[in-house]
Amino acid sequence: MASPTAWKMTAGEFFQGLFGKYIAILIAVVIFLVSDLGVLGTNIYSSFRIAESAVSINLSGRQRAMSQRFAKALLLVEHDVTRGVSHQTSLQELEYAAYIFDTTMTGFRDGAMVTGGLGSPVFLVKADTPEGRRLVSETYRVWDPYKKLLQPLWDTLPPGNPLFNEKQLEEAAQNQWRSSRLQSTFTQEEVDAAVVYMRANNVELFNHVNALTFELERDANERAFRLRMIQLIGLTIVLINVLFTVFMSIRDLMRGDRNLALARKETEEILGTVREGLFLLDHDYRLGSQYSKSLNKVLQRDVFPGMPFLPILEEMVSKNVYDNARDYIELLFGQRVKEALVTSLNPLSQVEVRGREDEQPHYLSFNFNRALEDGRISHLLVTVQDVTEQVRLAAQLEAAKGQSRIEVEVLLKLLNTDAGVLRQFLDNVGKGLAQINERLRSEDDSEKARLHLLNFVMRIVHGIKGEAAALNIEMFEDYAHGFEKELVGMREKGEVRGEDMVRITVLLDGFYERLAAITNIAEKMAGTSSGSGDADEKYLQTFVDSLRSLVARIAGDEKKEATVACDLGDIVRLPRRVANELHGITIQLLRNAVKHGVESPAEREAQGKPVNGEIVVECKEIDRDEYEFTVRDDGRGISVGKIREVLVQKGALSVEEANALGVDAVMLRLFEPGFSTASEADRDAGHGVGLDVVAEKTMKLRGRLTLNSKIQAFTEFKIRFSL
Repeated sequence: MASPTAWKMTAGEFFQGLFGKYIAILIAVVIFLVSDLGVLGTNIYSSFRIAESAVSINLSGRQRAMSQRFAKALLLVEHDVTRGVSHQTSLQELEYAAYIFDTTMTGFRDGAMVTGGLGSPVFLVKADTPEGRRLVSETYRVWDPYKKLLQPLWDTLPPGNPLFNEKQLEEAAQNQWRSSRLQSTFTQEEVDAAVVYMRANNVELFNHVNALTFELERDANERAFRLRMIQLIGLTIVLINVLFTVFMSIRDLMRGDRNLALARKETEEILGTVREGLFLLDHDYRLGSQYSKSLNKVLQRDVFPGMPFLPILEEMVSKNVYDNARDYIELLFGQRVKEALVTSLNPLSQVEVRGREDEQPHYLSFNFNRALEDGRISHLLVTVQDVTEQVRLAAQLEAAKGQSRIEVEVLLKLLNTDAGVLRQFLDNVGKGLAQINERLRSEDDSEKARLHLLNFVMRIVHGIKGEAAALNIEMFEDYAHGFEKELVGMREKGEVRGEDMVRITVLLDGFYERLAAITNIAEKMAGTSSGSGDADEKYLQTFVDSLRSLVARIAGDEKKEATVACDLGDIVRLPRRVANELHGITIQLLRNAVKHGVESPAEREAQGKPVNGEIVVECKEIDRDEYEFTVRDDGRGISVGKIREVLVQKGALSVEEANALGVDAVMLRLFEPGFSTASEADRDAGHGVGLDVVAEKTMKLRGRLTLNSKIQAFTEFKIRFSL
């Protein structure tokens, strides 16, 4: 947001330009508005007057008809009275016509509500021209004596003098009381007097009313003529004003074009000399009309003004970098975000891009700066530099340093590892990788075979990750975890394709590289080792220490408290191959115990348990060459209902099918590849591989696995096997 001072300056510049540079356009706009409003107001006023004139002309024309209508009705009344027959209908017609004529004349004289042409009340304005007033006066001069002669008729009207229409007259015809009253009050003498007056003055009355009609039409024509003249004058003013505005605008545009051409020439000279790629980016993420000539060469792509920038970027960088860059650019266009705070977040400072000229990747550095207009962000100025050589030199230097640092870190950690255990670990890794490699060469390339191969690879990789975590060899653990995440992604797609197998081969090569590096260090250690100490004792100590280290690390990550108690004295009696398989099984079960079994300190305290969870690992010889291996925790136990719920959520079973499963069948689901009750996956759980590995290793030992659990009490795995 602009500061108050900046806002005042902006407002001042606005009004200075408005009343200085743009004064002519401002005057033109004011003239246009005034003339337009004048014409509009006149039109509205005249439309009302024309509507009034239309009513007046219509009713004056009706007056001509009414003067003849009540004259005819009077003659019919005379005829009926002379013959001595009922004159009810004629008298009612006379009453209606005379009353309509009289009330309408009142409207012409004073302005009043009268009965309209359709029988509904309308307002009749008085005649306001001198001739109109004269004709109304002349009409009244003839009508007033006529009206007095018809006074008996007026005496029959009900109080209030209501306005009559045709329908009301028909209703009145049925009113016998009213008809008899009319007949009794309008005598032969009165009728004769009215007829005599009518015969003498009817033509004059008609002529006056007829002249009034012509006068009203003349006045309406004059008003229409005045309206047309006003409209013509207004349109002329508007046309002159438009021509003036166009002239002023063209003059200013020509002046601006000359200045723009000069500025463009200077800009092209600048953009033609710089080596970096320069361009402006608008709010729609499109390139501006001006950019440096070197931009095509730097981007190794043809660009043009208005071209969308994001598709170019998406084609050049990885999806992750593209997503981050798009969010970063959107952030830069945000008014509330300070530019200095987000500069360090630029994901395109040194980014690897894919070129078109060759297959070799190169590196570009994109720098973004805001361009402000009136305190608002109008564009981003983007500078692009090719930093391929700098990045390659830095990478070579860092690689040399990194290799030395990795070897030292790995060496320091392996110095605390029993050489025999390490050799056995490396041997297991080598065998596992060889098994994967062998399966990859299988001739069966069906989708089902690829899925089985994927689960097989996941078990081996998960086992390597667990043993590496127990021995604290992060190089292997981290790589195995990344390997495992990619495998999970392949499985979740629902279709394992041929290119997935190629990706597994690439990842396998990475494993072999790390195996070679660790093997080289282990051989150097073996050459300098004194070989002192009891081998069985050292193996057992390393076995136990690795389990305790793993439990401590996972408990720390989960913010829990847990310890492992080991009774593994008989483990040294077993062949190393069997002991190593048990070591792999223990790692998976300990992960499950800490991740799923042991509760948080608050939960355990609420249940009356010790805050520190305890996991017991035992290996005992129960008969000659027959052993029992046990892993037991005092945690929350396994919820059969939770397993059913997860099976339904993942779509493996319907609610009815899940509820129909027995407890043993539900427990067996825990050992299926890909099944997990964890809400989200991390490096210790959630991929559905741990118990799958346990089942597979138990089968290798030809052992029998037993699972016992009680809610809020314990979970126990027992493996009984014979040598």
